Amino acid sequence: MVWLAEKKVFRHFLDLGFERVEIPIRVKFEFKLTDGCLDPDSLSREILYNRVALHKRYPDLDALKLEQSIKEQVDTEILTYFKECGFLKERDKRRSEEDPEARKNPCQSD
Repeated sequence: MVWLAEKKVFRHFLDLGFERVEIPIRVKFEFKLTDGCLDPDSLSREILYNRVALHKRYPDLDALKLEQSIKEQVDTEILTYFKECGFLKERDKRRSEEDPEARKNPCQSD
């Protein structure tokens, strides 16, 4: 069992119709590996971006939709990171892509 902590910067693109905004997102995520496989219950993440500046420049933005959109982007980026690092087995990769429930425990065997 090994605990890892990663810090990454991801980019979220927000299309406002009249303008496309690139939002840098700093993410710190920690997780546990057991026998080289991710323990999904151990995943914790901290998401930081400049909310104040965004809402000041774009006051009509729906804060809840933006937050949800960013969370989904971060989850996708973290899953991609796990796949690239080999923390998900090939069979588990296919399962997580086909079944959203399988993402909760990608190392669980059938």
